[in-house]
Amino acid sequence: MARAPFPDGIARRDFLNGLLIAAGGAVLRSVPARAFAGGTCDGPIGLDPRALRGGNLPSVFAVSHWLRDGRLTFEKGSVSLAPGCDESAGTFPVLDANGSFDAIIIGGGLSGLSAAHHLLRERPRARLLILEAAPVLGGNAGRDDAPPLPGPASTAGAYGAAPSADWLAQFYRAIDVDWLAQSVPGPESSFYFDEFAPGLGGARGWNIDTFERGAAHLPYDTRLREDFARAFAAIRALGEKGLADPADESDPALDDLSSVSLAQHLETTLGCDAIVSRFFTAYTLTAFGGTAAQVNAHSAITFLSSELTRGSVFTYPGGTSEIARRISRRLAQSETPPHFETNATALRIEVTARGANVVYFQDGRFHRIFGERTILAAPAQSARHLVAHLSDAARKAAWTQFHAAPLVTANVVLRHAAPLAQLGLGYSQSWWGGRHFVNYIVADWMSDTRADPQRQTTLTFYGGCDAPLDALAEARMKLMHTPFSDYEDSLRADLSRLMRGADFDFDRDVRALFLYRWGHSMLRPPPNFLFGATRDASGKLDRAQAPRRIACAPLGPIVFAGQHVEGAPSIESAIGSGRRAALQALETAPR
Repeated sequence: MARAPFPDGIARRDFLNGLLIAAGGAVLRSVPARAFAGGTCDGPIGLDPRALRGGNLPSVFAVSHWLRDGRLTFEKGSVSLAPGCDESAGTFPVLDANGSFDAIIIGGGLSGLSAAHHLLRERPRARLLILEAAPVLGGNAGRDDAPPLPGPASTAGAYGAAPSADWLAQFYRAIDVDWLAQSVPGPESSFYFDEFAPGLGGARGWNIDTFERGAAHLPYDTRLREDFARAFAAIRALGEKGLADPADESDPALDDLSSVSLAQHLETTLGCDAIVSRFFTAYTLTAFGGTAAQVNAHSAITFLSSELTRGSVFTYPGGTSEIARRISRRLAQSETPPHFETNATALRIEVTARGANVVYFQDGRFHRIFGERTILAAPAQSARHLVAHLSDAARKAAWTQFHAAPLVTANVVLRHAAPLAQLGLGYSQSWWGGRHFVNYIVADWMSDTRADPQRQTTLTFYGGCDAPLDALAEARMKLMHTPFSDYEDSLRADLSRLMRGADFDFDRDVRALFLYRWGHSMLRPPPNFLFGATRDASGKLDRAQAPRRIACAPLGPIVFAGQHVEGAPSIESAIGSGRRAALQALETAPR
């Protein structure tokens, strides 16, 4: 279902204020229609309408993979596309725009929107262009609110944490986000224990509100419950001691936590049983796209300290998409609102004496537009290719240290919420032993109808990826080619197991389900990624030598934004990176 990015009317439109695309030039007619609807690159699932309502759509996959696969050759006035899996090829003109911008922002997710907000706060008359590859703005902060969903539901980002910095609190106030009013009421996080749970051999059922009142009732012996209590207390204490998101705002005395995995910290430093770290894997799989043994302790504990503190997590119906919507509304009210172009995939940045040209693909044509500054707010896997021809050996090596895990999410519409009420469930539910999924949230938990068991509701399911770093490409391929029926069977098995004890029948009670695939959704921050492994003369980690700082250092007129710049897959890192990029762009802008 085609719709504007936001109901306030911010949609793709022709450039305004006299900026016109030059006439002439051929549409890319040799590209078959199926190249933008799945085709041979995406398998049969790329043609299934139930997988075409959000996430990385086949059109985005196809054009982005031209860049990834090295199929594009850029000349002064043309682009050549070599043959590939989508059977598209040829040489095509690049249409130059008669006009320019003060800054071009590549990427319309939270980081790009944040960059625009912070730029316009300092330079209200700045002329900004935002290029977004997807049909709608928001990036991972996406939503699906089309029928038969009874209300908005997230397609990726679910919630945020209370701001740990004054600038973030000010930002939220500026876009009318009241995180205190939107804090998630309990039960917040519940876990299902059965034969698949770590260290258990038989069915146990739900532990409700596990991080709060359920902690004392975990289905383990006294020794293990003491281990869990010690781990929970230590995580809360570290959060209070100075861990923060974005990570660079954390107390440097805690940097060494980034050198070990969460599992190592729990088992070696705290002396907890391995069952404790395996328990937390149910969380880290959805938060970081990796197990407790694959994710650094600094990032994991920063996240978990909020999860373990009542009132620190906030959300809206539709998840983090509401944050993107509110930034967009504020941008529309600016003295000089940005121009937005969706379905516009950036393919090359050409540095000039005055700034940079950006070549992008949109509506079957290649375009070139000039900006004095470029803010590269695209995901790491795209950013590295966009600047590869401008990068030295050190920057190229640093980019190889970025790893993004694939993620599948699904929205499952229930005819009524009575089974959830019968089991006493709340906002977020996790389990072990699922074939594709490990968690779901109740999409309308923050609505006024939360207590009504007869309401229709949507469960947003999240998958996990435990593939090793060198197997993430294979995991992405599996994500793209797994049949829809396999995901549906997985959801059927999960819900049938998790709803034991309630009046629930999958065929009777599930009205619809939709799938959203994210090929590079979840930045996985392994040990030694966040702050690097280089130490100064005093033995402290040298933050400036972290891979993300080397890869994302300003490059002439180009500055970088995105969750990877700050090192964690969170809305706080995305927003913070936009702020950082805006300030860097202002520092390097011509006076």
